[in-house]
Amino acid sequence: ALRAVAAEAVQLHGGIGFTWEHDAHLYFKRATCDELLLGPVHRLRARAAEEAGLFTAGTREAAGA
Repeated sequence: ALRAVAAEAVQLHGGIGFTWEHDAHLYFKRATCDELLLGPVHRLRARAAEEAGLFTAGTREAAGA
């Protein structure tokens, strides 16, 4: 979600959105780097839910994961 919002912010601000005079490009670059480093958001959510104990082994197998 952050990457999509940051990309929209750059588009909204036009040419200035990707220059040093505005911070919009920093959010876009950070979001892109985070996604490359940490993986897609759906995997992060699944891992967080698993670590929090929100799903049991039976629920996960029934879901086809």
